[in-house]
Amino acid sequence: MPEPATVGYGSSVVLVADDNEVAQRLCRRVLEKAGYMVLIAGDGQQAVDIALAENPNLILMDVAMPTMDGLEAMRQIKAARPEMRVVIASAHSMASDRERFLAAGADDVLSKPFRLGDLVAVVARLTAKPSA
Repeated sequence: MPEPATVGYGSSVVLVADDNEVAQRLCRRVLEKAGYMVLIAGDGQQAVDIALAENPNLILMDVAMPTMDGLEAMRQIKAARPEMRVVIASAHSMASDRERFLAAGADDVLSKPFRLGDLVAVVARLTAKPSA
C-alpha cells in the first residue's frame, strides 16, 4: 500500500489504474511534469483499495484489467464516493462504447491511444477548483 499522499495547496492527486507498466510510467511522467501527484494501481481491485484509502482528486481508469475490470472498479468506487471523478481510458473507441462508459458513471472518456496533451487537458479540467 502506498504512503498517504501529502498534497500541497493547489496540487491534485491522480490515480492511474492500468495493468500496462509502460502506460503507467508514461502517464506518471506526463502528469508529474504537469504538477500532479500520481498514484498507481495495477488492477481493478487495487484501484478500488487505493481510491477509497487515498481519496485522489481523479482516477484515470483502464477498462481491461486483471482481477476486476475498470467498469466494475468504477462502480464500486462511485458507490462509496459518488463525487470522485473517473476518466475511462479504453481502446474501445466506438461512439456506443463512449456512451456506455458515460452511462456507467464515467466523467469523461479517453480513447487509447490518446495524446498526452489530451490527458493533461482532461485532468486539468476535471480537477480545476471552482472559482468563488
